[in-house]
Amino acid sequence: MRSLIATWVLIVSPLAVSAAEEENPYKNAKVGDYATYTTTAEFGGLTLSGTVTQTVIAKTNKEVTIKITGHIEFAGNKMEIPAQEQTIDLTQPFDPTKGGTIPGGDASFEKDKDGKEKIKVNGKEYDSTWVSYKVKAKIMGLELQGNMKVWTAKDVVGILKTTMTADVADQKMTMTMELKETGNKKPEKD
Repeated sequence: MRSLIATWVLIVSPLAVSAAEEENPYKNAKVGDYATYTTTAEFGGLTLSGTVTQTVIAKTNKEVTIKITGHIEFAGNKMEIPAQEQTIDLTQPFDPTKGGTIPGGDASFEKDKDGKEKIKVNGKEYDSTWVSYKVKAKIMGLELQGNMKVWTAKDVVGILKTTMTADVADQKMTMTMELKETGNKKPEKD
């Protein structure tokens, strides 16, 4: 059970910053911008749910730094996701293969298809761009093979939605992360 939860946390945290390669979804970000996502995962008869929030904590013309926080809930228990910071190069198209690190493992993403579509997320319709990937990873000794799809929109900092289906330890896993709220919290002055 513990390794399942750790695996889910290690997969979800880096994917919180995955996005389409065509345009960097952080190029118009401002310090204090945040996006909160609802997350659900099903694996081996267990359902995990939670939230992930990414907040822009620093920005220059060349890079943006985000802080990722959140929690997951399972079987009546709540576990905080360890806070992570990630710096994103704004001079390059965003590439999830060079994004977050997966402690205790590694992953490869192979772009599969891309397109445009209107999608409804949290009651609002967006003109989106999507990219799908074939994913292979080894995390804490577990092999993972699957497919991931990421939707972005020009008027949203970060992503709109991510879905993933995978085989892990001979079991099916599904994961969805969807935008719940976005805005700007002005940083407090020291």
